[in-house]
Amino acid sequence: MLKISAWLAIVFGSSLAVLEAVRNWGDWQWWPFWVVDYVAAALLVVGGVLALRRGVERWLSAGWGFACAMFWMSFFGHYGDMLEAGAATSVREQRLTLIIGAMFALTAAGLLLALAGRVARRG
Repeated sequence: MLKISAWLAIVFGSSLAVLEAVRNWGDWQWWPFWVVDYVAAALLVVGGVLALRRGVERWLSAGWGFACAMFWMSFFGHYGDMLEAGAATSVREQRLTLIIGAMFALTAAGLLLALAGRVARRG
């Protein structure tokens, strides 16, 4: 389980960094709102590499936990905005919220895999 979580972290973290640049290119928000995505991406990639190469699991769990919390906030923020807008919600906002929700689900799965892998290794 730990290897799956580590490889998923490397792929997810790398993709997150690229997708964040594509999404914001030409219209960058205030820096705290996008730097957090790169912190999550870096933690995931470094955590995945350390788990695979050295068997160090802490960074992997920390990366997934950080990313999961970040996507939790993002998903429910967008979902709340959609609830307030009601029928006036754009298709673009609906699609973005769905994508963020899927990414949130992936981070939760990655975190559970990392934690289960740590428990299995110790058990």
